[in-house]
Amino acid sequence: MFKYVFLIVLFFTGCSSENESSLPVKSNLPSVQLVDLDEKEFQFSDLKGKVVVLSFIYTNCPDICHLTSSKLNLFKKSLDQEVTENLYFVSISFDPDRDSPEILREHVRHMKLDLANWSFVTGNQFQIKKVLEAAGIDPFIQSGADSKSYTYNHRDRISLVDRDGQIRKHYKGTAFDEKQLSKDIQALL
Repeated sequence: MFKYVFLIVLFFTGCSSENESSLPVKSNLPSVQLVDLDEKEFQFSDLKGKVVVLSFIYTNCPDICHLTSSKLNLFKKSLDQEVTENLYFVSISFDPDRDSPEILREHVRHMKLDLANWSFVTGNQFQIKKVLEAAGIDPFIQSGADSKSYTYNHRDRISLVDRDGQIRKHYKGTAFDEKQLSKDIQALL
């Protein structure tokens, strides 16, 4: 009898890695007010109903932030239009003192990033810190403690967020497996 009940449960719940339940909730995105590169208010709640790929950058980064943005841009271009209709990319700067909307616009232009379904956002340090904490990121100033020449030590991470604003999975930003990320996105759509 137990064997039949197990098989019925397995049939209805599925055991595939494509199943949404294989992506447990890690945390919830906080309700914060940020600003995009057009200086318009940005809130994650406006993306409810979409799956979000969230990256964490600063434009003065000497290496991984640019690699992550470039890799995400290529990944985004490889997706079917059907997928991109329900998917949104957000890159949040954790260096608001230097990354103004104007600087973010220049960064996007310089890197030739496709902004369809992609927002680059910044805000005040308190609001940004809430998002970073939810994603398990704690950047800290590593060198050059003067007001304009410093670098951050930070995690190389992107996060996958479901339609309800729940962070489901983290990936290494510069080396994520495109097939796995695509499969995980499909599971949440």
